[in-house]
Amino acid sequence: MDLGRIRAVCWDWNGTLLDDAEICRQVMNSVLEEQGLSPLVDGQSYRSVFRFPIRDFYRSVGLDDDRFVSAASVYLALLATRVGEARLHDGARTTLAALRARGVRQILASATLPDALAGQMAPYGLDDAFEEVLSIDDPYRASKHDVIARWLSRSGLAARDVLVIGDTNHDREIADDLGTPFVHFDGGHQAWSGETLRITALGEVVELLAPRQSPAHLADLA
Repeated sequence: MDLGRIRAVCWDWNGTLLDDAEICRQVMNSVLEEQGLSPLVDGQSYRSVFRFPIRDFYRSVGLDDDRFVSAASVYLALLATRVGEARLHDGARTTLAALRARGVRQILASATLPDALAGQMAPYGLDDAFEEVLSIDDPYRASKHDVIARWLSRSGLAARDVLVIGDTNHDREIADDLGTPFVHFDGGHQAWSGETLRITALGEVVELLAPRQSPAHLADLA
C-alpha cells in the first residue's frame, strides 16, 4: 500500500479517536437486560459481534427487526447520558497535531447525529483539528458513505490521496467503494478482520505516512 502520497486523512470518531466502546457495551447490556436477553460479558465479546449495518449488530445480540427501532431509541437515550464519560484514545491529540504540522488535511466523519456529535466533541476542544466535521441525518441507518463522498467530490483530491482511518467494517467498505486507502484501528468497536492494514496505537499513523519524507522507506510499506 502506497501511503507516501496521502494528502488528507478522514478520521472516524466513535471508537477511533473517542474511546467509547466500553461505555457502549455497558449501555447495550442495559438494553439487553431490559429485553430479557444475555449480556455481552466483556469487550472481546462486544467487539466480536459489533458491525454495520447496525441492524445486523442488533440481530446478532437477539434484537430482531420487530424490536430494532424501540431498542435503538432506548440505547441512544441511555448513551446520551453516558457519553461524557468517554476519553480520547491515547495519542489522539499528538497524532492530530503531528499531521497538521506536516500539512495533512484532516476531516472527521461520524455515524452520529449533528447535535449529539457536537455534544460529544465539545469537552475536547478539537474544532481546529478538522477542516470539516461530517455527520449523519438518520440514526437508524447510520451510514457515513454519502457525506464522505460529497466531501471528497468537492475536496479537489483524488481518492488515492485520502486515507480513511476507522474501527469498523463500515469504514472499510466506504473506503473500498470510494477507492481510498484504509487503515483499521484495532482498539475500537469492532475486531480486526485480518483483511486490511492495521494499527493498534494512533501514533502509528504518523509512522505510516513517513514515506512522504523518506522515499527509501516506501518499499517497506508497499
